[in-house]
Amino acid sequence: MDFFRLIRTKNLLIIAISQYLIRYSIIIPMTDSKSLSDLQFFYLVLSTIFIAAAGYIINDYFDTRVDRLNNRKLIIDYTIKRREAILLHFIFSGIGVFLGFFLGWRAGILNLGFINLFCSSALWFYSTYFKRAYLSGNLLISLLAALVILIIPLYEIIPNPNTNSENAFYIICGYAIFAFITTFIREIIKDFEDASGDKKMGYTTFAIVSAKTAKKVVRSLSLILITIIGVVAYLQIIYPAYYAAAYVILAIEVPFIYFFIKLMGINDKKGYHQLSQTIKFIMLTGTLSMLVFTLLF
Repeated sequence: MDFFRLIRTKNLLIIAISQYLIRYSIIIPMTDSKSLSDLQFFYLVLSTIFIAAAGYIINDYFDTRVDRLNNRKLIIDYTIKRREAILLHFIFSGIGVFLGFFLGWRAGILNLGFINLFCSSALWFYSTYFKRAYLSGNLLISLLAALVILIIPLYEIIPNPNTNSENAFYIICGYAIFAFITTFIREIIKDFEDASGDKKMGYTTFAIVSAKTAKKVVRSLSLILITIIGVVAYLQIIYPAYYAAAYVILAIEVPFIYFFIKLMGINDKKGYHQLSQTIKFIMLTGTLSMLVFTLLF
């Protein structure tokens, strides 16, 4: 159904899984505490999903012309009318922001609700301006990807910290940094994939204005992550936690090395699309590595 394609149901499912893993694989096993009830936590995940869905809708709403140039299948203007799409965007954003303030009030820190308000507003401005601008759109989406991870400890740990909360928070911050960097890499790769249509629309993305520098940045960040992941696997072997090390090496490190090698010789739309799917797979396997903490703790 085109509606589910419009809101990127698979991506929303990954968001929900990652947030539940943070709570049940890291926070609860390490701290044995939670500020929100199970139902309230469900509302928190739901608020994130609604805001993300609204972001996907408004992005497609403003991108119909460039998507046509980039030969992407269009939904808005075809099976879903523009007025229906913009109405869905405001409804979903409103629900997400309302739930954020409600849960902030329940957690005793009402200002936490401004995180959802910021995310909703940022997605609007990304679609209307920053996506077309040099580097700022890539950084903004990467920040929002990191916030998907960080919002959980902000609601669950900050209102009710205990002796082991700091360690849990540091681990979650590590995942947030991973989400930021991998998302940044994927956003640049996607810009290379769409460069042809973006140029015709007059966009000034990082991949268009500074193509050589953009490729160097992607290579450098990939190499840094490959090194860090290798160190993590080495420490897990020493721990010893062989099952964790095996997962990290086979599911994250090896695919990342494959991505890095393929990156060196790619220079066409099809190749960049394959790289985009590869880094998306790495983001998923990196997220699922949180299950390792369930076994460790």
